[in-house]
Amino acid sequence: MKPNFAMLGLITAGASSAAAIVYLAHKGNNNTNWFSICQQFNSFCERISGSLIGSFVAVVLLILLILLSAIALSRHH
Repeated sequence: MKPNFAMLGLITAGASSAAAIVYLAHKGNNNTNWFSICQQFNSFCERISGSLIGSFVAVVLLILLILLSAIALSRHH
């Protein structure tokens, strides 16, 4: 059961860091002179936003799989 939680942690960390990058791409950060790049590269921002949604869908699916396997293990014993 522990490898499932480790994988959940890795996928969640990856999706969260991707969310931070997508936020910077859309909004930028004026304090550090990082400007938003979505005005220049619109198709890039659409693609990374779509992949971000896919990452969080993977997190939800893995949580469901962990819950289902926990239920299956509890019924066996």
